Amino acid sequence: MNKRDEISEIIMLGLSHKTAPLEIREKFTFEESVLLKFHERAKKCGIDEMVYLATCNRVEIYFSAREIHRTIDKLTALLEEFTGLSREIFSQHIYKKYSREVVTHLLSVASSLDSMVIGENEILGQIKQAYRDSVLHKNSGILLNRLFHQAFNTAKKVRTCTGISQNPLSIAYIAVELALSKFSGDISNRSALLIGAGEMGELILKHLTKNNIRDITIANRSFHNAEAIVERINKKAHIISLGDIAAAAEQVDIIITSVTCHDYLLTHKLIESVISKRSGQPLFIIDIAVPRNVDPSVVNLPNVTLYNIDDLKGIADKNLKNRMKEVECALDIVNADANELIDWYEGLELVPMIVHMQESFDKIRDAEVSKYRRRQLKHLSEEDMQHIDDLTRQIISKILHNPIMAIKQNKAQHLNGYHDKDEIKQKIKIIEELFKI
Repeated sequence: MNKRDEISEIIMLGLSHKTAPLEIREKFTFEESVLLKFHERAKKCGIDEMVYLATCNRVEIYFSAREIHRTIDKLTALLEEFTGLSREIFSQHIYKKYSREVVTHLLSVASSLDSMVIGENEILGQIKQAYRDSVLHKNSGILLNRLFHQAFNTAKKVRTCTGISQNPLSIAYIAVELALSKFSGDISNRSALLIGAGEMGELILKHLTKNNIRDITIANRSFHNAEAIVERINKKAHIISLGDIAAAAEQVDIIITSVTCHDYLLTHKLIESVISKRSGQPLFIIDIAVPRNVDPSVVNLPNVTLYNIDDLKGIADKNLKNRMKEVECALDIVNADANELIDWYEGLELVPMIVHMQESFDKIRDAEVSKYRRRQLKHLSEEDMQHIDDLTRQIISKILHNPIMAIKQNKAQHLNGYHDKDEIKQKIKIIEELFKI
């Protein structure tokens, strides 16, 4: 087989809330225009297909390549350029997964089994959006198409067949729970400033409203989006522009922010000015945005309490203990679906080898039949020649049956953890040499 006939291998580079602090993860969250450039540049790194998944808790790059190690090295260099971090800094936080591991991992992630909040609903939508972006950039093909569609189906099956998403929790829910804990479980006499009216902002508004927040103000770039969630959830909420957040912050007890942007909305200078006008009243801030909306140095200001998304992990861990039985059931579904998809991938991987073998033999068969037809078989009719053609094809098929089955069986042994991998490779190499593949 030549290089162009080889099937690419699926690889994943990633970092998550389990492996990297927020200040590292946020560097890998690109603006849309920057992400577009990254997609374009990645194609020159030897990548055949790619999906770039960036959420508040993880950044994972799923891709396929033929020259694996060379491609990983080029991609790492590209990440250095786009993040401004040296690989010495971020490499210690990055995990790599290959083939079988990638399949099982993505199916687990899509089923919210690897989330900070097990059973949360947001991750599946985020994965679907990342995949849509890849399709839009024409970076997805047969391998990742099949992988991501399987992830969507598995996630649906997990939610349908287990109770993991019953009474679903979310980052938004935990953020509000944290706020409640700071005010003895009662915010009915408190006021809040919610910055951001996206999907996360909408969930936060729901939970604040459910807990009878006395007064809430929403700041957002788009008045239209803010008006839409106010109309659906809490018609008493006030709407302001992002330019008015300083004045609003002087009057509230709680600030929760979840805006997608790459500059601090709440700078040290802004919060310092706000605090000076609050007559010693404490200000409680929860920043669940990635990248962060709040300058982390404000924690050093008097009467300011600041939490970011990584600080919510303690509450999330309590949620996990209550859902372990459902997690076990979900993992059974994930593993079964992963094994099925891996079988398909491995079958696909063998196609070039088998096709080459079949083509080589058919070429010999065709040449010999044609030679005898011109000489010894001139007297035969077209119908008779068709019978001979069919017969010789059947003979070739039977001859090739055992070698092809041997290739598949040895590959299966390799996948099932057969330890003598060198022996397996040697067997396949012998078959390749015997049949000039």
